Amino acid sequence: KGKDGLFKRMGGEEGIAQFMDRVYDLVQVDNRIKSWFSGKNYQAIKEGQRVYLTELLGGPKIYKGKDLVEIHKGMNLSDYEFDCFLGNCEKAMSGLGIEDETIDEAVVSMEPVRAALMNRAQGLAAHAKMVDGQPLIERFGGEMNVESVVEMMYSGALGDPRVRFYFEVSKDKIQAIKHKMTQLIVGAFGGPVTYDDGKMRQIHYNMNITDYHFDALLENFWCAA
Repeated sequence: KGKDGLFKRMGGEEGIAQFMDRVYDLVQVDNRIKSWFSGKNYQAIKEGQRVYLTELLGGPKIYKGKDLVEIHKGMNLSDYEFDCFLGNCEKAMSGLGIEDETIDEAVVSMEPVRAALMNRAQGLAAHAKMVDGQPLIERFGGEMNVESVVEMMYSGALGDPRVRFYFEVSKDKIQAIKHKMTQLIVGAFGGPVTYDDGKMRQIHYNMNITDYHFDALLENFWCAA
């Protein structure tokens, strides 16, 4: 369990080295992202990523390289390109016979790197929009209004055949979900950040949620608001 267990299930340092070799075999022939490495020291980049991922996936803290934000500044990487790289990582792990559960855990562990690669401000509060000196949470009417909207949104989701499946749970769990949704939205709108959004993908990665389902939930939020 935990990062130590993940590192062992990945095969330790030797396993991660094999994983990176396989990833870059795929990257070299991936027309979507191989231009990232054009004219650069390919082997040095691979070695740097091997060391970084060894630490990220629960191995010894051996990375002494530059900060990721500094390395990738000005590269204008996109979410699509990062998703392509993650896709190659998944293919590489699958090809090495790594179990699906371990693959999912490794991908979840790599996901937080996205913000640094794209020089994107991290954390919910970073996305709060100010208008006339007021954050969105104030213009929305404060936390109590968020709670009311979440209540109505959840009721709408229970009656929506597109997403009802995800919300038909026990009463205790419903209250917990509503509370976490409220915390998440309050933080996203510029209020106090009390929910760790870094947990989001880990919580939802095995739920098979698609853009279709997410858009349906947003529609229920819009109607409730």
